Amino acid sequence: MYKKNILFISLIILLLIILIIFLFKYKIIDNFDNKMTPKQLKFKECLSDMKKILDKNNQEFFLVYGTLLGQQREKLFIEHDGDIDIGIFKDKFNPDIKDKILESKKFKFRHDFGKLEDSYECTFIHNNGVSIDIFLHYYIDKNYYYAPSFTGLCNNKKEGYCKWSHHINGLKTITFMNEKYKIPSNAHDYLIERYGKDWGVVKKYNYYQGIGGEYKGLLN
Repeated sequence: MYKKNILFISLIILLLIILIIFLFKYKIIDNFDNKMTPKQLKFKECLSDMKKILDKNNQEFFLVYGTLLGQQREKLFIEHDGDIDIGIFKDKFNPDIKDKILESKKFKFRHDFGKLEDSYECTFIHNNGVSIDIFLHYYIDKNYYYAPSFTGLCNNKKEGYCKWSHHINGLKTITFMNEKYKIPSNAHDYLIERYGKDWGVVKKYNYYQGIGGEYKGLLN
């Protein structure tokens, strides 16, 4: 009887180990072994609230730049990142979404740059103080887009902004911070285009250092 109990308990433990390995392998669970810092909780709240608003208004969006980098590399927001980044395809952008975001009373409008037809980006600030940038992605050719950025040396460009190239082979849904989000299906290639082949190495630099050479894929 004693041996049977030991065998049964051993079998249960083995099954639990297999289940945990399966969940990690297929990314069914995220952040299983990570403690949520105050920053993580605030960023999570900001992104989640924006998701609720955009989903309610059928506005498709996807994680980009530092937010995508953190999701792929740390499975968290990057601790030294200063904001959240999301992208929207220009041909799917609802110009009224700005009003919907403000009507929620969860966000305040900070600023926008560029023109809707070729170079728009905007920033909102959550009530908890976290900023979230929205970058429109403009079609160039099949699965090939550019997104704009402004200030610094970008203001000296002929167009008045920097154009960053991105190949996006469709979108896929992943679990991040216990919610479903869309990211580029070719996320690793997207990150290589943006940060280089060593995107998995943690580096600390600001936006102005980024546009000065750390970011890749500048078209102009």
